[in-house]
Amino acid sequence: MQEFLIVSPAQAFVTVVLLGCAACGERPSRPSSAPSVPMAPPVLTTGSVERTSQTNTGLTPNQITGTVGPLRPGETPCFADRYPCSVHEFTLTQPGPIEVSLTWDGAPRALMLQLYWAGEGLAHEDVAPREGPPRIAFIRPRMEATKYQVRVVSMEPGNTIPFTLSLGY
Repeated sequence: MQEFLIVSPAQAFVTVVLLGCAACGERPSRPSSAPSVPMAPPVLTTGSVERTSQTNTGLTPNQITGTVGPLRPGETPCFADRYPCSVHEFTLTQPGPIEVSLTWDGAPRALMLQLYWAGEGLAHEDVAPREGPPRIAFIRPRMEATKYQVRVVSMEPGNTIPFTLSLGY
């Protein structure tokens, strides 16, 4: 005989609201019980930065052009102790949205785009599509005012991949 959990509409509503808050960028109030995996310190890279027209959320983005990879001998990888990345830091001065997009020329690439609370942990991550346009994009609608990092990760450690990163906040 199977047992089913019966909840009231009020309990269901509270559960949905709490899940919605977690999905909208609120940092968990308690530390995760998952085991911690040490991260190698990222190598900060710079590229050219240019302000352009507004994004979908009405923000004026920074356009950053740069390259990621290859992983050079003696260089510490910043993702999974194996892959190179290009790291870009910024500060959100008041709570609000963060809109990020990454584009590159040509065929699909093994790229990942990550948003971190600087020094604290992963806030969002997305991978390049296997088919379709050469683009990764996401919007985190409700982020707190603090320091962040965006990491462009190449899972093609032997290749140099030029990219354009659009960062609106």
